[in-house]
Amino acid sequence: MVVGRTLWDFVFEALQTPSLRVYLIALLILLEMLLIVLLLLIHSGLIGVKISFGGLGIELNHLGLPLR
Repeated sequence: MVVGRTLWDFVFEALQTPSLRVYLIALLILLEMLLIVLLLLIHSGLIGVKISFGGLGIELNHLGLPLR
């Protein structure tokens, strides 16, 4: 019988390794900060999100200054 390793096996192994634990925590904090900034930009209206059957589209709104 062949037993494969799942993604969770690698996650638990990485959490048990002290040297990788610090990098994973730093990566998790950076991803969380990125998500917060993205949600703030969506809420303020600078970024528009279009959801369709093909996926998720992100549009930049109001970034260009009007020419006078």
